[in-house]
Amino acid sequence: MTFSKAVALAMGCAALAAGTVALAASAGDVISARQANFKEMNKAMKASFGELKQAAPSSDVFKANANALASAAAKVASGFPNGTGPESGAKTQALPAIWEKPDEFRADADKLVKAAQTYQQAAASGNLDATKAALMQVGGACKGCHDSFRAKDN
Repeated sequence: MTFSKAVALAMGCAALAAGTVALAASAGDVISARQANFKEMNKAMKASFGELKQAAPSSDVFKANANALASAAAKVASGFPNGTGPESGAKTQALPAIWEKPDEFRADADKLVKAAQTYQQAAASGNLDATKAALMQVGGACKGCHDSFRAKDN
């Protein structure tokens, strides 16, 4: 092996090791990041439902919140790596079922993504009836996942 290949290999191994360390962020950090993502979703949902109560709902408010929801929904499935459940010792409402039934969890996360995208499209169209219907689908997707994969609030 030439010197330059050896250096390249060593650098690649170092980069891989650094990446592994980065991937090995503490369970608490991962949980905090996913909880922040869910807080963004909750904020957008509350604002969206609040806008429905207005005498003249603003399509701009729906668009902004639909965009936020679509962005956050896309992060849900990847926010639960192994080791970030209750066994981590960190405070989380994530149930072990997420890791015990990963295909079901992924299916629910995909439903959320699709519902959020539908809401985003409806909000962009300016059609209030379609926007309301799509928002209800997002709420249903959230509830479906919470019913199976989130501990109840005490």
